[in-house]
This record gives sequence, structure tokens and C-alpha cells, in this order.
Amino acid sequence: MKMQSLKEATYRAWENLSRFNGAVVQPQTFKPEMRQYGDLRYKATWEKAYAKYAARNIHDSCLDAYELITIQFNTKPGQFEYELRHEIFEAFIELPDGLDMLRDGLEQLLGQDFTQEKRDEEYGIFELVRGQAGRLGRDTVRSVQSFIGQAC
Repeated sequence: MKMQSLKEATYRAWENLSRFNGAVVQPQTFKPEMRQYGDLRYKATWEKAYAKYAARNIHDSCLDAYELITIQFNTKPGQFEYELRHEIFEAFIELPDGLDMLRDGLEQLLGQDFTQEKRDEEYGIFELVRGQAGRLGRDTVRSVQSFIGQAC
């Protein structure tokens, strides 16, 4: 992912979140807000900011927990969010009710008649949870894994 594309995507995510929440978008406040994530010269700063805003956008616009699992966290290679899927997931579960929303979606998903192979093939959430073990605290990963059961 190129730095310029990341900056543009971060701006769009910030702008969308502002508009969605009824705020007046003031472009002059964008960079000062981004500085809370670090030095604007570094890609890591923009990745962190994008992940936080993308996670909030997913959270605030979520109408159905099932779609959260089957669409929002089921990114595929080639999609813009794919490279930052772990960071977005991590930012999402840090939100106050993010874990509860995931639980609700997983309960809906796991309540359906899918084979394990079908779940692994179609739902990236399982890969995301597995991939978080080294990045998140053990308690958080265990919490999510307990919702998934043997799928992880």
C-alpha cells in the first residue's frame, strides 16, 4: 500500500465517520487529529489512524452483527483493507461493545449448518482471530476464541 493512497483513505475514513456522526467536516482539523497517532511522516502513523477510523466506521454503521462477520471482517486479498485487516480488527475489539458485537455475529454464524471447511473458506474472521494471538493480550484472544469454540 502506497503512502499517498493510505493518506487519502484515512482522510475518507475520517470524513465518513465525522459525517456519519453528524459533525461538520472541517478539513483543517484533520492533520492535528492525525498527530494523536504519531509522526505524520511515518506510514505506521497513517496505518494506525486508518485502522482506528475504519473500525469506528464499521462499528457505527453496523446494522447486523452477522454482516459484521460475513462482510466487514471477511476481506480478501486485493481489497484495500486486506493489508490492515489485523489492525482494524484489533481496533474494533478495543471499542466498548466491539467484542459483544463480534459475539453476536459469531453466534449467528455458528448457529448455521456449515461445515468447518466452508467456514474457513468463506469467513476471514477465523483467520483474524488466529492471527491476533501474538498481537493482542491472551485474555482478549481467549475471549474471542471461546465464542468461536473449536473453529480456532
